[in-house]
Amino acid sequence: MISDVSERSYEPLALADLRMIASAAMQSLNAVFDRARVAGLYRNRLLLLALAQGSALHYLNGTNGIKDFDVWAYFEAGPAKPFPHRKRWCSDLGPTRFGRHPDDLGYSGRRLDVMGRSIEVVSGESAEDAVRRWLASSAKSAVALRQKPVFCLFPDSSFSKRIN
Repeated sequence: MISDVSERSYEPLALADLRMIASAAMQSLNAVFDRARVAGLYRNRLLLLALAQGSALHYLNGTNGIKDFDVWAYFEAGPAKPFPHRKRWCSDLGPTRFGRHPDDLGYSGRRLDVMGRSIEVVSGESAEDAVRRWLASSAKSAVALRQKPVFCLFPDSSFSKRIN
């Protein structure tokens, strides 16, 4: 394993890497559910996990480089309070061939950022379609996210599929 420090890693992302990222994001979310009361309301409402932003663009083109891994979790709305949408949970992906960003002191690998949204789901609508509809909305985050590709990490039936 390479433990080099660099602004961006240009190592290619493979399906096995997406599975590792998905697993780490799920572990991060489970920890969040246990310690954040409002987030815990969404423990059984996960619709879709998605790789987004620069790391998703790197998965697509292999040339963008990876500063960190951004994963978005989409939950079916329902509880009285929305999923904490302005919160970002960071964890250490650990030593991998992707190295570490120089600003991530205390990390042994690339940073994994998990953000989430609770979104409305229309009756009979698939998780992918619900997320596509949200991405097409005027929400500030949706506008920014749809500028780059978004790839599904969960559910398994849509794994690695581009959803925008």
